[in-house]
Amino acid sequence: MRTALLTVLPVCATLAACASSSAISRPDVSQTMRVAGAGPGDIALSAAPTVNASSATVAYPLATVWRALPWVFDSLSIPIGTVDPTQHVIGNSALKLRHRLGNTRLSRYIDCGTAQASPSADTYDVQLSVLTQVQPADSGSTVSTTVDAVARPADLRGDYIHCSSNGVLEPLIVKTLSARLRR
Repeated sequence: MRTALLTVLPVCATLAACASSSAISRPDVSQTMRVAGAGPGDIALSAAPTVNASSATVAYPLATVWRALPWVFDSLSIPIGTVDPTQHVIGNSALKLRHRLGNTRLSRYIDCGTAQASPSADTYDVQLSVLTQVQPADSGSTVSTTVDAVARPADLRGDYIHCSSNGVLEPLIVKTLSARLRR
């Protein structure tokens, strides 16, 4: 029993570390881990992946940034499916893709693991969410972007797996926005 408990404790600690009050959770995609031999029955631990927002401050007022964001999303080949002018949120939370976003391979932006020596993001059916929120800041506006994705093999109808952001698209949105605002 002591060995089983020592096996379960690190797993619980890892799952607790994944939970963050500042993250956005996707309850529709959970992952279950089973620990066998922990007593009279198996123990099942479930966790929903979390997505952290990447934030940057730009030296422009909120209204100016908000007006420029549709152009930014268009230039990055992200069709706008979500617009909330009261919360200043824009993006797409249900973008269905395969292989590429615009001219860029999906594996540049997200990591869904590797299958048969190639990045799964480039061969799987991917549902991508890219949402940006603008908030006023002392020195301009804070631009916060979340990138989240789930994917599954294109030729199978199995469960979706959670993909993680490579941390490339979030700063690219800010870089593209800054370039647009400097015009």
